[in-house]
Amino acid sequence: MDDNAVLELPRVIEPISSHDKKNKENSFAFWSGLFVDELRKRNKCSSVFPSSMILSACFLIIFAIGYLRLFETQPVDKRSIETLDDIGSHMAILTRVINAIFLQNALINGSIFMNDVMADTFGVPNGSLFDSIDKVSVRRPINLIKTMDLLSNQSTTTVDEAMHKLNGRAMGNGSTVSFAEIEEFNSSKRHTQIRSIATSIKDMQRDLAELTSPKSSMTADEASSFLGALIYFSTSSLKQLKKIHGEVAAVGDSLYRLRLFLSEMECLKKSFKSLEPSVTLLGSWLNSSNNKATKTQLDAFNNLFSPINSVFSPSQVLIGLPNKSKDLEMLDKDFENNWLKEMLNKGSSLNELKVALLPICDISSELASVEEGWTKPKKMLYFEIVQQTLMTIRNVDKLYPKRLLKSFSRAKANFTQLDPADKFGASETDKLKNLINSTTALEDVKNDLSFLLNSIFTDLNESEANSYFSEHANLNDKDKVEQLRNSPLTNKYRQMFDSANVKIQELESKLDKFRDFHSAVLKFKPFVDGVIDVSTSIDSMIKAVANYVNVLKLFSPYTADQLKEIEQLGAILWLARDKLIKSLILDINLRKEIRLADGANRLKSFSSAREITFQLAFSQKTLALYQRPDLHQLINNFVNNGTKLAQKIETLSTIERQSIGSGWNNFFSISPLMVTLSSEIKTLTSNISNEKVDFKSFGNSLSILDKVKVPPLDFAMMFSTLDDLKSTDIGQSPEIVDTENCLQQLLDLQYAAIPRNSTLLITDAQVFFKQFFEKPSDSDSDRLWLWILLVIVTVIILFIIVFSFWGIKIHRRSSKNKCEKGDSKVNDEECRKNMPSEQKVKKEKEKEPQPPRTPGSAIGLQ
Repeated sequence: MDDNAVLELPRVIEPISSHDKKNKENSFAFWSGLFVDELRKRNKCSSVFPSSMILSACFLIIFAIGYLRLFETQPVDKRSIETLDDIGSHMAILTRVINAIFLQNALINGSIFMNDVMADTFGVPNGSLFDSIDKVSVRRPINLIKTMDLLSNQSTTTVDEAMHKLNGRAMGNGSTVSFAEIEEFNSSKRHTQIRSIATSIKDMQRDLAELTSPKSSMTADEASSFLGALIYFSTSSLKQLKKIHGEVAAVGDSLYRLRLFLSEMECLKKSFKSLEPSVTLLGSWLNSSNNKATKTQLDAFNNLFSPINSVFSPSQVLIGLPNKSKDLEMLDKDFENNWLKEMLNKGSSLNELKVALLPICDISSELASVEEGWTKPKKMLYFEIVQQTLMTIRNVDKLYPKRLLKSFSRAKANFTQLDPADKFGASETDKLKNLINSTTALEDVKNDLSFLLNSIFTDLNESEANSYFSEHANLNDKDKVEQLRNSPLTNKYRQMFDSANVKIQELESKLDKFRDFHSAVLKFKPFVDGVIDVSTSIDSMIKAVANYVNVLKLFSPYTADQLKEIEQLGAILWLARDKLIKSLILDINLRKEIRLADGANRLKSFSSAREITFQLAFSQKTLALYQRPDLHQLINNFVNNGTKLAQKIETLSTIERQSIGSGWNNFFSISPLMVTLSSEIKTLTSNISNEKVDFKSFGNSLSILDKVKVPPLDFAMMFSTLDDLKSTDIGQSPEIVDTENCLQQLLDLQYAAIPRNSTLLITDAQVFFKQFFEKPSDSDSDRLWLWILLVIVTVIILFIIVFSFWGIKIHRRSSKNKCEKGDSKVNDEECRKNMPSEQKVKKEKEKEPQPPRTPGSAIGLQ
């Protein structure tokens, strides 16, 4: 093979190297280098075209890479479906993060201090409420609460039973003591009269027995005497017997009223004795010079423990962190949340933000130590204790307790002075009580007399006796006796006087005992006169005691748990105040850490973090309320109890309605709005479709809350009205307690009523996080330099292409001229391309086949 064979080798390999260029970059570099070397050996002028094409290819590759980098497209996000639970969970995460940013920015710019953070951890409007707390001021309310608990125990069963009797007297059922009937009754005289009447009855019984006897020997004169005796008995003796019965009954009634009054005196005496300890307790409180300061301290406690805070309070710096330290601790996991990564940094890491917020996350341990003694149940327990105490003070003040205590003390002194037991001794009192409680002799006489008058002689009347007398008085002697014997009235009278004779004999046997009893009662006249003196003023004494007991009944007892916790109140308040003082030092250290934190300075540009935190927190509380399974039942209970309560308020007196104000009057108009609210909440969609995860889609998800119209509810006014109602006649109504419980659980409705600005979330938050996580390679300046580089590369490529075509054209023209001149340095192939067809044929014929050569000569070995 001749030397031309060696030169043919690159042409054979070239297509292969061109193919490898597309698949393997290293192979392309090798063969293109070999190809260029061989071209240089053959003809230097032929290297223009391949070299220019290689350079053009390189610049095109650079151009393509820059173009793709500059105009790279974001992947299309898939549409996602979120439930209300998902939205609530995501909202809680985002709220925690933005609240942490707001908190750290506010601390570094001095708009809030750690004192404010601690105060919000305690759940109080501001830390200044602890300024008045010291060991003495805290101890006074605690002592007052203990005193009130002791006073609540004074209204015992014994006093209640005693007051029940005394209240009966106060209502007009009491007795009036009088000794006149007892003293005026002449037992000896009445004894003689009864015996005389007994003799008359005995004579009448004998005459009637004789008259009705078949063997009777009664004469007409005896019959006439009988008729006269009957008329006298029916007109005189019977009346006298009735009078004696009335006098004996009057003595019995006087003794009964005396016995009743002595019982009332005993009840009053027991009441004074039972209530004596309370006088000291109540007096020590009412007359204390520290009452005003104690009341002020209780009001401060009420503000400290109140669960009802204004939703617009600037003190709520942790509103997006409802669980305080626990929420701050959760931030560490939040930064690894895939949804949050996609939301804030298109799925990339949030480590930069995590590092920037490390100072604020590290205070979780400080907040945790504060929360130990300030749990929500404990705060509520302390709030209930303070509320009960303040309500008791208000109710007691309405009754002018100092005046009632003075009246009670004066009544007690008067009773002690007039009490006959102190003058005559307890033994005399006991004797009189025993005597008047043993009135058997009197009752026997009274009952026998009553039986004679109401059972035996009930049919004996004066008109009937006169008719009986007139019918037989004018008859002749023979007919008079006979007709009297056969008269129906004669048999009636006989039976009547037979019974009366038996009963009057029984009565005669009891007269001596009755006379002795009466004489014994008369001996106690001086003692009874003393009792009568008490009776003239006992009504005013009972009234004083009743008013005093009504004051004591206003003191409700505290539970065992309340009394146990109240002992720890001082230590908890003192610890809280100590934490607030130490927070000043913590504030200085924390600001220093924030300044040194990497990336913390870049957070300052998020100026709307506070507003967005509040909006997200309000939305979070609203959504959580709407998702409560018992919400609709709760609204229904609130409507029913509130309506019943409004109806009961209308039954109050004008003065009481004026004292509670007109805050509850418009409840009838609010009631249907609450029903509509419940219906609208039920219609909320459970699933929401979003194109992608970003602030715009998230804002659209939150917009569903705006579809629910919440009626305006003045919670502060309603709670105040309920407190005032507890002091009225309907204060013990179950509707008050039930309505108050419903209000407590519907408190988050005040957040739902606040309008939301979703534009702020979509624009400000989105712009901030985009700028915060923006990489330096993606900045506008870098993109500008990339544009400039692409323009330069494009110009170079165009120049190379133009230069290449120009070089090719010049090269072909030069080769043609040389071929025509027969220049041996010009390649035959090139010449054949440029020569006419006749010359090509001639040239081919000149190339005859050559005999085979040795292998060595084929490769051109020397």
